[in-house]
Amino acid sequence: MNRILKIIIPFAILGAVGYQFWPEISPSLLHLPLVEPSFSDFLPPAPCTHPIPYTLGTFDTKFNISQKYFLSALLDAEAIWEKPKGESVSKNLFQYAPADSSERVLKINLIYDYRQETTNKLASLGIVVENNQASYDSLKVKFTALQKTYDQEKSDFDVRVSAFNQENKDYEAEVQLWNGQGGAPQVEYNKLNQERLALNAESTELQTAQTNINNLADEINTLASTLNHLADSLNLSVEKYNTTSSSRGKSFDEGVYSTDGADVKEIDIYEFSSRAKLVRVLAHELGHALGLGHVEDPKSIMYAENDSGSNVLSADDLAALKARCGVK
Repeated sequence: MNRILKIIIPFAILGAVGYQFWPEISPSLLHLPLVEPSFSDFLPPAPCTHPIPYTLGTFDTKFNISQKYFLSALLDAEAIWEKPKGESVSKNLFQYAPADSSERVLKINLIYDYRQETTNKLASLGIVVENNQASYDSLKVKFTALQKTYDQEKSDFDVRVSAFNQENKDYEAEVQLWNGQGGAPQVEYNKLNQERLALNAESTELQTAQTNINNLADEINTLASTLNHLADSLNLSVEKYNTTSSSRGKSFDEGVYSTDGADVKEIDIYEFSSRAKLVRVLAHELGHALGLGHVEDPKSIMYAENDSGSNVLSADDLAALKARCGVK
């Protein structure tokens, strides 16, 4: 497999619950019986007893969506857990909190990086990716054809660059020669001037060709990253495709929930191709915020991969929710 290289021409982020020590007051003075504290008084509240407050944190405008659009998707993601389809009861599990709230809130961030960039590039190419073998095979055909075009254009480009460099070297040597003689006759001067104009024109064309080839390389990188992601997701024993940047990882985690176990709780959203996908990835990460882990059913919201097109809780999702939150 040829390594795709982008061409560059020189013209270029148990705190222990504090006991409050009040002055000792005799119960008789308050006319109250002495009551021994129950062990349960020192336990944390039961899961899902109170709604989890959340707010927007980082909101990258490169996604070209409004905060209103994003919050609307969040409400739909909430409803998946709070009002499960087919269930007769509902439970308030999440609640939007103002950004200046003093409460310890779950911060939800929208972060633009190579993942959404890849999704946008695929959309511009008119490519819709599904998590299946057919989609992989189709992308592989496109990748192979695009790489063949790239290899040919790059080869032609390299030949032209080599010829340009030699012609430019000859031109500079001839100019230096005549300058050493005090100047060139008019005929030679006119000839050199025509060579200079021709070299300038060729330089401009080479820069345009460089841009076109780099655009081809970007498209190939996009397909390579997507093929590698699909291969991992589908457990395919295939050769990995090379990209131009080692910073492009193989994992396309659309969202990540993180917590330090105490105060800091965040959801980072990195990529989505549609509103339905955005709702699904938000619902998945909200599930983690509730304390739910991954389940085995690929159609579940809490499946490890964002593969299914369903935004309805599966039997596994419901079982996990009921076990965690006591929803009957």
